[in-house]
Amino acid sequence: MSELLNQKYARLFSLLDANGDGVIAEDDFTLMAGRCIAAVGGEQSVKGQAYAAEMANYWQALRESADTDGDGRIDKEEFRAAVRHVSDNFDTLIGPLYEAGFRLADHDDDGWVGKEDFVTVLTAIGVPAHDAGPAFDSLAGPDGQLTRDQLMSAAGGYYRDDDPANTTSHLLFGAL
Repeated sequence: MSELLNQKYARLFSLLDANGDGVIAEDDFTLMAGRCIAAVGGEQSVKGQAYAAEMANYWQALRESADTDGDGRIDKEEFRAAVRHVSDNFDTLIGPLYEAGFRLADHDDDGWVGKEDFVTVLTAIGVPAHDAGPAFDSLAGPDGQLTRDQLMSAAGGYYRDDDPANTTSHLLFGAL
């Protein structure tokens, strides 16, 4: 695995460890989903429920791939060893979570997410605001809006792309 992917996976691990206890577990996914849903005021919404369900699905897929000792917790080594497998199945295991996150941030269902909504969701998952704004700027089109396809392309690249020249996807969760 390239050094760039190692850096991205380390960043991803730190975000997924929502409670900061050094391991990833089901409660981290519940906590992160709750933060995101509350940040956009979607506690009772269908979009919020869909996002929470996709967070649970992502946890299950990750646990099946990474929890080699069966203790219900994924440490950094287990994560690093398994995340590539999960990434190879991005469209079915991870992609639905990013799609649900996009819908959650797209308040008016117009197919576009503006910077404020994007930053709100990213900061809710733990990305510092000073990184979330530039991440949006690197992803959005010249009109200052982000489409689902732009997000999905960047998210897929974040998990799989190890070409240092393709900085757009590398900045999804802030500078490495």
